[in-house]
Amino acid sequence: MPDKKEHGKIALLGKGVLGVLKGGYVAVLNKDGRCETCCETECVPYVLAGTTTNSENPVWDLRPYQGPGKAKKGAIAWRLIERGYGLNYGSGTVNKDRQLVGLPDSFRTSYYYNGYMELQIACPDKYGNPVWPSLQ
Repeated sequence: MPDKKEHGKIALLGKGVLGVLKGGYVAVLNKDGRCETCCETECVPYVLAGTTTNSENPVWDLRPYQGPGKAKKGAIAWRLIERGYGLNYGSGTVNKDRQLVGLPDSFRTSYYYNGYMELQIACPDKYGNPVWPSLQ
């Protein structure tokens, strides 16, 4: 995105349709309506949901997170991770409909200790690799 000090200037790079971005910035948009030369990312990695599981509360119902529109725009992947030890219990992709592909109906634990579970959503880095929320 242009620097705030650059109000009143227009720099158009690339081929496409002239469009206006959020904040009133002008850019050349590709056929998908995205600005390929803009610096600011649309997506920030985040935790969609979390819960504590243990032998008394062994099942986490994941059905509310299934279906289209559950992830934010720009998301590329999901994972079920236990925060305390960083153990991954499943992962998949996010499709163009912002649906978590392959997300199971539930997560079940057989452990007696508390597992601090998160359903995390990743965004791409500049090479298309997933960037996950921090475990710290």
